[in-house]
Amino acid sequence: MIISYLPEDKPKKSVDIILVTGDIYIDHPSFGVAIIARVLTDAGYSVAIVSQPEYFNDNYLKELPEVSLFIGITSGNVDSVVANYSGMRNPRKSDSYCIDGNPFFENGLRRRPDRATIVYTSFFKKRYKDIPFVLGGLEASIRRFAHYDFVQQKIRKSILVDSKADILVYSMGEKAVLEIAQRIKNRESFFGIRGTEIKLKDLKELPEDFKFIELPDYNSIIEKKYNLIKATEIVEENMVFDKSMPLIQFQNPFYVLCFPNQPPLTESELDKIYSLPFKKDYSDYCERVPAYKMIKDSITSHRGCYGFCSFCAIHIHQGPTISCRSKNSIINEATILASKNNFKGTITDVGGPTANMYGTKCKIGWCKKPSCLFPEICPNLEIDSKKYIDILKKIKKINNIKNVFVSSGLRHDLCLVKLKETEEIIKEFTSGHLKIAPEHTDDKILKLMRKPSNDKFKKFIDFFNKIKSKYNLKFYILPYIILSFPNSNNESTKKMALFLKNNNIKTFQYQDFTPVPGTMATAIFYAREDKEGNALKIREISIYNNPERDIIKKILKFK
Repeated sequence: MIISYLPEDKPKKSVDIILVTGDIYIDHPSFGVAIIARVLTDAGYSVAIVSQPEYFNDNYLKELPEVSLFIGITSGNVDSVVANYSGMRNPRKSDSYCIDGNPFFENGLRRRPDRATIVYTSFFKKRYKDIPFVLGGLEASIRRFAHYDFVQQKIRKSILVDSKADILVYSMGEKAVLEIAQRIKNRESFFGIRGTEIKLKDLKELPEDFKFIELPDYNSIIEKKYNLIKATEIVEENMVFDKSMPLIQFQNPFYVLCFPNQPPLTESELDKIYSLPFKKDYSDYCERVPAYKMIKDSITSHRGCYGFCSFCAIHIHQGPTISCRSKNSIINEATILASKNNFKGTITDVGGPTANMYGTKCKIGWCKKPSCLFPEICPNLEIDSKKYIDILKKIKKINNIKNVFVSSGLRHDLCLVKLKETEEIIKEFTSGHLKIAPEHTDDKILKLMRKPSNDKFKKFIDFFNKIKSKYNLKFYILPYIILSFPNSNNESTKKMALFLKNNNIKTFQYQDFTPVPGTMATAIFYAREDKEGNALKIREISIYNNPERDIIKKILKFK
């Protein structure tokens, strides 16, 4: 267990807030708990950050300071179950958010326990019985309603109910945590804070004129599996902050009440957050943390994703709206990075969930459509890749910077709309491989994934090869592939492998489908049918040997 203190890193007998995380703590804006801690200290609060607590040893509770406002709990940057198990439920032997990637304490227990948010809350309640507990982070976002847990293979209640915490913050939590802190100071109710979820014992607690949408309840989802699809669809439709309604779901004996999302941060608000005094590399263990090594020379340019891929949790957590930093903010961060003694001349990435979504926006201010890109790119989507290219070019001109690469990955369907800008990215800002995420080649499976047709993937391959030939580049495409997705089978996998082989794509990354809580793909996996009620073929995830992996390896001769 490591305890860090802000605003100055000195132990204190009492603080306003304790933040608990399943990640090793690094004061860097790529780590969610670091952002929340800096936002709180910037507002004048004192904070202690407890990382990877030894939740099995009550003696460690004695080392902690007194708390005046609340305890914030997060599993870290990742969902703890997804972090601990593969898509086939095999226990993982490494964790990128631990020192040396080692996920175990000396006694063999995991540093990030399964369903860490629940475990941490229970542990810290032993010491802080009368202090409000606030849940946040990805695990809280995706598990805030009744959800399918793929390791336990059952429907679980909201993590707010199971943890016995007081309030849950979902999506981007900067504004919500500040309001929570202020309300606790003023001894005010948590009712009505956007971007949060609370518990009710009875609907009679609501104001008479309070309007809401009621989701299929916990018991009905167990009794009729299709109800998880219905619930997920309603949640997706109500992610856009200015179009959403409060959502209520009965969990027996509680109701959970989820208020509409917070408005996305404005450009100036996002700029301010990334200008806060993050130390970034002050801890002597930073270089031993795989997740830090991967992002230390990278820059976050924006948040959010409007792709709404059915298997992905990004839109659930970061939201469907793109929030961008200003050009000056990004360039200033690049200048600071380039001035560091340990900087080696390369900015490894300037991007977000999808790099070429920077600067895009909706002409009509967004709607309730699940995706701006599926089945086709929405005509109301304004795509301006020139802004992004301009930033990359200006960064490359900064002293000490030799290379600027795009490593976040690109949406290949967006690339096909902006061929000139895509050509520039391939030629000037690619490290040798270009990450894209077709995920599959079977159009029926792609439809379930909410991904572009394979025809678009083929068009992108042809365009990429044309650019390679034009400039004599020894580059290659690095596509992300998902195996064992609903309706996938050995034959569809064989066809995909042959397609890749015939297009000279020999090196790629693949993974087994992981039923991430809260996603539509997990809902159809659990229900074994699609939204239209058609039966789906589901590969059981309890097997350790996946034949689809063997097919891929054999055809592509991939070890």
